[in-house]
Amino acid sequence: MKYTLYRSFGDLDRQVSKHTLIAVEYGSSIDAVTNALIQDVTDDLAESPEYAGCKTTAYAPEPVHCTRRVKRYQYEMMGKVIPPNAPKNILLDYGITETAE
Repeated sequence: MKYTLYRSFGDLDRQVSKHTLIAVEYGSSIDAVTNALIQDVTDDLAESPEYAGCKTTAYAPEPVHCTRRVKRYQYEMMGKVIPPNAPKNILLDYGITETAE
């Protein structure tokens, strides 16, 4: 299976056609590529100039929640930026498409 990772502009349901391609991973299942996808999101956030000096992490992929309007993605992830001196963390949505290859 091919898993394609996209970064949204804050909300996975908005501006879907403008989401940015981040990475492509291949594996037998979403579980087989989970660690690679987490690393892809963490690296994407860490390399962003606006988050320089911040710690970054990501949550594991989950099936897209039924309350989401977006139909393009089969899975969603959340990246987390942890600023050193801020009152709260910054959360960013990522979408994942799954296709047979």
